[in-house]
Amino acid sequence: MASSFSWLKDVGIFSEAMKKMSLNVALSNEELEFVLSCAILFFKEYAGDKRKSPYFQLAYYITLKCAINNNNYEPLLDASANFGLYPISKYILNNILSEDDNFNKFSLDYQLEKFKHGNIFETYEQRQSREEIVTSYSQENCYVAPTSFGKSSLIVEIINKEEIDKVAIIVPTKSLLIQTYKLMKSNFPFENIIFHDEMYDGSDSFISIFTQERALRLLKNKKMSFDVLIIDEAHNIFEMDGRSLLLTRLIRRNRQRNPKSRNYYLSPLISEIGNLKVSNGQDIFERRIINNIKEADISEYKNNGEVHKYNRFLNQFYRSGSNNSFIEYIIENKKEKNFIYLRAPKRVEQLAVYLESELEFINSEELLDLSDVISKNVHNDFYCVDYVKKGLVYLHGKLPDLIKEYLEYKFTHTKEISYIVANSVILEGVNLPVDNLFILNTYNLDAKSLTNLIGRVNRLNEVFDENNKSLSKLLPSVHFVNSIEFNGKKGNMANKIQLLKSGFFKDVVKNPLLLNFSFDNIRNELQRAKNKSDFYDVSKIESKIKTMEEIIEREDFLVFNEDDENTRVKRILMESALSSAYYDSDLIFDKLENRISEIVSDTSWSDASVIDKIYLFFIYGFENYISNAEFSRLRHPKARSFYKMFTENLHRLTLKEHISDTVKFFYSIRRSNTGKEFFIGSSYGEIPKSSEYDSYSNNVYIDLSQKSHKELVNIALVKIKIESDFVSYTLNEYVNILFELDLISEEEYELHIYGTTNKSNSEFVKIGLSGSLINKLDRDNQIENIKINEYGVIEHNQKFRDYLEKQDDLIQFEVSKYIDI
Repeated sequence: MASSFSWLKDVGIFSEAMKKMSLNVALSNEELEFVLSCAILFFKEYAGDKRKSPYFQLAYYITLKCAINNNNYEPLLDASANFGLYPISKYILNNILSEDDNFNKFSLDYQLEKFKHGNIFETYEQRQSREEIVTSYSQENCYVAPTSFGKSSLIVEIINKEEIDKVAIIVPTKSLLIQTYKLMKSNFPFENIIFHDEMYDGSDSFISIFTQERALRLLKNKKMSFDVLIIDEAHNIFEMDGRSLLLTRLIRRNRQRNPKSRNYYLSPLISEIGNLKVSNGQDIFERRIINNIKEADISEYKNNGEVHKYNRFLNQFYRSGSNNSFIEYIIENKKEKNFIYLRAPKRVEQLAVYLESELEFINSEELLDLSDVISKNVHNDFYCVDYVKKGLVYLHGKLPDLIKEYLEYKFTHTKEISYIVANSVILEGVNLPVDNLFILNTYNLDAKSLTNLIGRVNRLNEVFDENNKSLSKLLPSVHFVNSIEFNGKKGNMANKIQLLKSGFFKDVVKNPLLLNFSFDNIRNELQRAKNKSDFYDVSKIESKIKTMEEIIEREDFLVFNEDDENTRVKRILMESALSSAYYDSDLIFDKLENRISEIVSDTSWSDASVIDKIYLFFIYGFENYISNAEFSRLRHPKARSFYKMFTENLHRLTLKEHISDTVKFFYSIRRSNTGKEFFIGSSYGEIPKSSEYDSYSNNVYIDLSQKSHKELVNIALVKIKIESDFVSYTLNEYVNILFELDLISEEEYELHIYGTTNKSNSEFVKIGLSGSLINKLDRDNQIENIKINEYGVIEHNQKFRDYLEKQDDLIQFEVSKYIDI
């Protein structure tokens, strides 16, 4: 639709005015009068046919730019009042116009009060959509709205509207569990609220905040189902990955068990709600907010130093200046809170090095104290110990969760921290006060991902902060920054920028379990490959089709054959990630089922450690069938010894102790005669390596002898996170299977998963407190001063409060996640 505006390029005065607006230059009176007259015509076009939303977007852009660049707010006030953009109208009345500017102020102000909801003013579209979703009794409901359009308060209202026994809010990441838990606890203080499947106490009524993995673990109890399923970031279901398939299984299983349950899909990024369907019987009630009131102010820095502004309506780039280097460009264009995006964790750290070298030391007692806390709790050689002194932190998924969350918190609440370098960990749900975005690489970012990323800039509560005295934050600044270092010599992001021109994006349905997934497209692709006699592609596509058919068959079996007791063992095995761990999983499942009776009678089984039992049951004798290289490592005695030590350290040691222990381990490898190469994985690997056991053509190893002590410390931090994730998401899944099959005792299970058989301590670990924190509280005789009440809330006494006041900031932060002090 945006291409329909291309003819406007030939209208001289309009084209020149659009250029000036893009460059944030004030218009002349003649230009102002002309473009505002055009805006009126575009608004009328939209008013006559609401399907013509691009006309509204262009008209709104003109009135917004005229307001901010020319300080002419009357047209924006009229437009916002007439088209239901009431937060803008209210802000202009309260903060920009004087008493004499508008004689209708009192009347308009009175009307606007009707759209106050809690502490915010809603748009007309927002109010209408929210109320209709909340009052809907459809079994399937979808709410599509731009980022920061009140999804959290909507969830509260859905739960509030009537008596609901069992609610599950499904969030996409573990980092959102506690954030959502606190929201629910503040609104429902006397409800039983849980965020881990092992917190379930048999209650008939609860509000749960789960990832799809935790929700499915709870549903292993065949009598369990949810009355309401609320799925945040529901567009993730379109993907073809393990977590999307698990989310689909959760939706299908819950519907199969509880036909009267209600589903709510929440997302900023769904184009066609029919793409959410998993069956023909679904009829989804939809409400969406079409018009986003933020309009990105987009610039591109090129490798030759030129800077260009982009206008998406005319699809034009305008030269706006130049800079000597990309780092200089970032620093010169900084604002209060700057988010610098890169994809790969290793590249995130490299960019932080570049930026830190150009930043000045900030003389701030608060930053020095923060640096000291990080040094004391992580390591003196952790890069951020120095970086925070210059107002810089970095985040990525290979940092331990507590440290990542702590740095997010400090970025939010510490004024002097101006820069955060991060990757996609920030994309979903993490609400940081970002007012400036620099994108240094667009690899793997499609139009929807870019839109979601840009939506993180200037959340609406920050836009309408009365301290601003301006609505300039409705124009979030977004910089696409090319560089040889991070985007190559031929780096050019113009094509990716132009993906944003229409504002409309098609869903790409890759999940074979969804009704609108098309096998025809893949079969056509196969036929084209056959016509070209491209046997490599033919083999690859045929394998893809076979995998998808197996997924459909497996998922149908798991959802529709729950009551067949004869297939219990097979279902337990298929529920796990085992299906993708072996080349021929059906054959292995039969062999594993036969192995159960053999192995329990083996005298060596009872004396084996849990790690060795994983090897003996899942790997021994099946080595040639294993397709998962990470899992396959456990066939080596040294690897099993490492994980025995690692899981014990994970529960026992503080992070700082664990880093020091890992660095010592690195030095022992450097001193050994068996080689200095160390497996780290693809995200940090630098060299390939082949051995008699394994062959890696990819760069998944590092040479420890080439690393400085400081580099080893930071590699250790990453290695601990990588292995923690492997333990949590892979090893522990196999431990769960052994426990379900009665092949290990409850004591073995508790000791491996929680690091303790002390029921009191393990209950705190289940709620989320780390093993090292529990150990510290135990050593300091503080366990007796806290307890978990009937609502799943940790209660504490004055002695505990006095104790906590004497602890450092990071410990207070971790405790405050779970205990209201």
